[in-house]
Amino acid sequence: MRLGRGFTMLELVVALVISAILAAMALPFFSDREANGAWFREQVKAALRYAQRQAVANRRLVYVFIDPAQVRLCLDNPCTAPNEFTAYHLVAPSGVPISTTTAFSFDGLGRPSIGSTLTFTVAGNPVTVQAETGYVP
Repeated sequence: MRLGRGFTMLELVVALVISAILAAMALPFFSDREANGAWFREQVKAALRYAQRQAVANRRLVYVFIDPAQVRLCLDNPCTAPNEFTAYHLVAPSGVPISTTTAFSFDGLGRPSIGSTLTFTVAGNPVTVQAETGYVP
């Protein structure tokens, strides 16, 4: 009697086909979440830079409101009055968290009102606003 060792060619082909199908279904899910996180992080950084530039250009305060689901730029502190920044409202994509809830403003010289460097994460990657200059690397 012959002992069976290993797998037959048919078993190997079936196992490879099944694993390829599972990989093809799972790969876009992981890539989409990472791509959305990277895209949204860059959008948040661009919004912060835009707020600083507008504060300097208009020589007035521009308020930034950050919470776990969105980023808003406003010209008034409670962010209720309609203005040109009301439309500048970034909503985080599903599964892309922001790690902080904070509010600060940029003054007419582009300096943030926060007393120290602000660092928070978007999708697990850090975003930093320098204390004295408002620089967002």
